[in-house]
Amino acid sequence: MNNNNSSSRSSIRVFLPHIISNSRCQSTKASTAVTKDMEDTNTSDGSSTVFDEQPPYDNNKHDTSFNGTIIATGPDGTQYAIPPKPLGHYVQRRHAPKIPPHMVQSRISKLRSISGTSTNIRHSPWRLNLVCQFAQGQTVEDALIQLKFVHKVKAPLIYNLIQGTANSAKTKYGLLPSQLEVVECFATQGTHLKRIKIMGRGRAGKMYRRFSHARVVLREIDFPLKIMQCTSLNQRNKWKSRMEVALEEQAEYRKEKEELEALEREAEEVRKKKEGEGEK
Repeated sequence: MNNNNSSSRSSIRVFLPHIISNSRCQSTKASTAVTKDMEDTNTSDGSSTVFDEQPPYDNNKHDTSFNGTIIATGPDGTQYAIPPKPLGHYVQRRHAPKIPPHMVQSRISKLRSISGTSTNIRHSPWRLNLVCQFAQGQTVEDALIQLKFVHKVKAPLIYNLIQGTANSAKTKYGLLPSQLEVVECFATQGTHLKRIKIMGRGRAGKMYRRFSHARVVLREIDFPLKIMQCTSLNQRNKWKSRMEVALEEQAEYRKEKEELEALEREAEEVRKKKEGEGEK
């Protein structure tokens, strides 16, 4: 694989699914790093050829060609070369190695996130959580589609909360809804009101008017990590298509933003020019 656009692209790294935990391996380590830097070798025409590092076991079954390799772009702009097969040369999922949890947490901790809350909602927290569960774990676009067809009274409220939080992420970080996922969406109990409950035989009981607080946390999507964690081709193709859509929308958004900034600069120059002429 020749990288002819090395100047325009950021550094490319490889996501290897091979973790040394197989019984055939003689290594004493439980696992090795899943991400390894790829070796760049300069060719005669100035381009750089990237070679995948071979695992220490069963070299004959490892495919070194890059046919069908997925090039995924991370949140920081780093590109990763992901093998096309989700399980590598393994047939069953239980035999395939997994990404160490500490590596997943280290990548997630670097992602940008934003939260939104709605307080004093006149609704029971138990019933409100029935609505929140439709958005939990979904991407922002999928969550908004889900909430449109939920026949619950407070579904529009959670819809507006997620939409407003996504707009705040766009304003603060420049992140579009296609680049965000709903990490947390839940309701907690608010301050309730005590009321009299009329009962039989002249008795009076106590009843509560429930109030709730809703909280939503949106986080940036790490597409290389999502693709690497997939265990089937359908899941991998779905996240790959989502990544392509997100990159296209991000490119359009940056282009529109640059055009608006250019128009603002021109308007500012015209205004200063008119002020200078008025002073003369």
